[in-house]
Amino acid sequence: SYLMLSMVASVAGCSISSESTSSTEATAQETYLIGSPGTAEDFEFGVTGINSFDVVTDYGETMHYLLVSVTYTNLTDKEQDISKRNIDFYLDNEEIFSCEYRKEFEDFFEEGLLFNDKKVNPGRTKRGLIVYRIYRDYSSINVCMGDITITAYEDEVTPLLLPAEIDVTEQATETTIETTETTDS
Repeated sequence: SYLMLSMVASVAGCSISSESTSSTEATAQETYLIGSPGTAEDFEFGVTGINSFDVVTDYGETMHYLLVSVTYTNLTDKEQDISKRNIDFYLDNEEIFSCEYRKEFEDFFEEGLLFNDKKVNPGRTKRGLIVYRIYRDYSSINVCMGDITITAYEDEVTPLLLPAEIDVTEQATETTIETTETTDS
């Protein structure tokens, strides 16, 4: 376990150099784990879980996917425009791009559960799922937004083997609709 922690510092995919080449100081990238959101100046970002699932196409090809559950909280007093395009995803430091919703996913989750492109009101939290197609094995995952990096390892990814194993209806209400929590004002 201590070996994995030493790897966290060497994430090339999201790291920002701490060397200062001008009069302005460079800031170090903050790294967090699943379930521990990071806070930046005007937002909080976290990953609440990562699941894997396979889909067999009509042609018999097996495609492998990762389903990342993210949360984003607007800490400002202005509306923010946030979508999955603002989130970078890396497998072992190689950037992977999110994929669009496919009809084959319906056995696992509903399209309405996806991290949508709607604006986030001040003090509100947006939750949702982002799907990534993967083409190879991996050992580490980094999910980045701004200066916040969430790091996970292969053993933290939960496989979704059968649709019956997840209760998407209850999860949907909790994880995707903008929360109605009150702000402290």
